[in-house]
Amino acid sequence: MPAVIDHAARRTALAEIAADLVATGGSEAATVRAVAAAAGFSTKAVTHYFPDKRALMLLTYRHAALSSKARTDASQPKDGGDITALLHALLPTDPKVERDWRVWFSFWGLAIADPEFADEQRERMRDFVGQITAILAADPDCAHLTAEQRSVIASALLAALFGTVTQAIFDPATWPAARQGAAIDAALMQIAGLPFDRKEA
Repeated sequence: MPAVIDHAARRTALAEIAADLVATGGSEAATVRAVAAAAGFSTKAVTHYFPDKRALMLLTYRHAALSSKARTDASQPKDGGDITALLHALLPTDPKVERDWRVWFSFWGLAIADPEFADEQRERMRDFVGQITAILAADPDCAHLTAEQRSVIASALLAALFGTVTQAIFDPATWPAARQGAAIDAALMQIAGLPFDRKEA
């Protein structure tokens, strides 16, 4: 009797392998052949899940995005509303978080010339701005803000996060974890008016 294959689990495992390859060697390194070799499968077995390099990159990017979403969801208390915890959860102070950011950066380069990838990137950013906006709405310290103000602040905080992460990824010696956290706390104070000492309150 043939073994039962969990296709969802295998797809996730292959996406993990592809993400590791992208993080260390860029999008060029994550070929179907390279993923198959790293997984110990035949190329034919991998093409069952990823018919070509383009499909592989798209699923790998989505996997990284879902990993980030799970991370931010886990950072929130039951009643939500902790924007500080959300942004700190996405700083590349952990190897898995850094890997996912490297996948995102590689995907952004592909999205410049590919309309479908560009649509994917645009929707992911809009979703994240929406998540930040919703968390601000649930934060008592932001109760005085209008819906429009929360949306603008969410976009500005996302830009601050991207800026901090970019510097931390490409200049890690200058950007240890403490400085990353301080930069995000400063952005929260200057953009959203939230005090530095909220984590200790």
